[in-house]
Amino acid sequence: MKINFSKKIIKKINSKKVVISVIGLGYVGLPLCLALSKAKFKVFGIDNNAERIQLLKNKISYISTIKNSQIRNLDYKKFIPTNDFKEILNSDIIIICVPTPIDSRKKPNMKYVKNVVKQIDKYVKKFQTIIFECTSYPGTTEEYFLPIFKKKKFNVGKNIFLGYSPEREDPGNENYSILKNNLSKVVSGYSKNCRNIVKAIYEQVSNEVYSCNDIKTAEFTKLLENIYRSVNIGLINELHTVCKKMDINIFDAIKAAKTKPFGFNSFYPGPGVGGHCIPVDPYFLTYKAKQLGVNTKFIKLAGKINDNRPNEISKEILKYVKKHKLKKNILIMGITYKKNSDDLRESPILKVYNFLNKKIKNKILVCDPMLSNFTKKNLKNIKFVSLKELNSKKFFKRFDLCFIGSNHDTFNYKKITKNFKIIFDSRDSFDKLENKIKII
Repeated sequence: MKINFSKKIIKKINSKKVVISVIGLGYVGLPLCLALSKAKFKVFGIDNNAERIQLLKNKISYISTIKNSQIRNLDYKKFIPTNDFKEILNSDIIIICVPTPIDSRKKPNMKYVKNVVKQIDKYVKKFQTIIFECTSYPGTTEEYFLPIFKKKKFNVGKNIFLGYSPEREDPGNENYSILKNNLSKVVSGYSKNCRNIVKAIYEQVSNEVYSCNDIKTAEFTKLLENIYRSVNIGLINELHTVCKKMDINIFDAIKAAKTKPFGFNSFYPGPGVGGHCIPVDPYFLTYKAKQLGVNTKFIKLAGKINDNRPNEISKEILKYVKKHKLKKNILIMGITYKKNSDDLRESPILKVYNFLNKKIKNKILVCDPMLSNFTKKNLKNIKFVSLKELNSKKFFKRFDLCFIGSNHDTFNYKKITKNFKIIFDSRDSFDKLENKIKII
């Protein structure tokens, strides 16, 4: 009689008896750990970063959207933060959430994945389930993990299980999160048995789970979601340039277009795209498509437009500073890639800062209350000011110009309008436009 081990594993999942390792405790892995712990699973949170692990052991969060109280309320008998990859041996499910960046040539940099593969190769054993959550080109999951199983003579779908579920975390989003149990998840597996196990796991932390027939489709789905956004943001950024030449307020035009009840989805111009998704994901598909002889012209054009936005904005500010011979300081408000988040990955505002810092003699200061001291330590060259300092009238006299990079809700926009002579706004931050506000 053949034993179906996948059914045994699913039964173990449903009774909360599986042990889970989450590898990578960043913006994706840490919330997933918290969600799984909340669902009463024993979880090993594994990360190479010793400082992160120590902070978690001290019950301190290093991500702004996760409160210290959420870390303190964890059951540390169930949640074990560690640097020790050997805990893979003690786990039934291993979920991989490491970064997959691109290099300067827009090609995938898989060094973090390769490091995890080495660890998996050392410690993986029969009847475990490996789930890849990282964004990458279609075929990545099978390319990196099947050779390990083949070498060890495991039978995928029978005595070892492989799946993929693309991460969908949106740092700073107060409406949808894996921690709220309302972030829909796409799942897939190498076989039906694999897929059923992966589905059973994510049903514990998500109210909606959609199964793809194969892993490549799920991998492509993640890229599709973000290429769709990249192309539309590229389009609206290009139209923004056209509107400025025509003396049209594009934000008013978007509001008007939104009144149409069908056929229009609103996207907004900005200083460029940031985070781990939109500036990165399209190039994973471009890379793989090129290997197959396909030139993804449309995707690359959108990426080029978005990548150029920080330069356009920087040059416009630079031109104004030189034309008016401004001598005082410049204040950048919000340096993260989007509002109400502490995420600096690929931030276009950081690119604006670096450009201006090289080109002008004016001292540039930054106010971003979303950033933790943990994050600021890695930005030693930037002079930060606090929200408290913005309450002083004397403080504002030190500045000639303000640039709104990320329009966090914590900023007092009435006070900004009142105290600055000129404001460059890249985010449609003000209800009422005045002559001193320049939309860029």
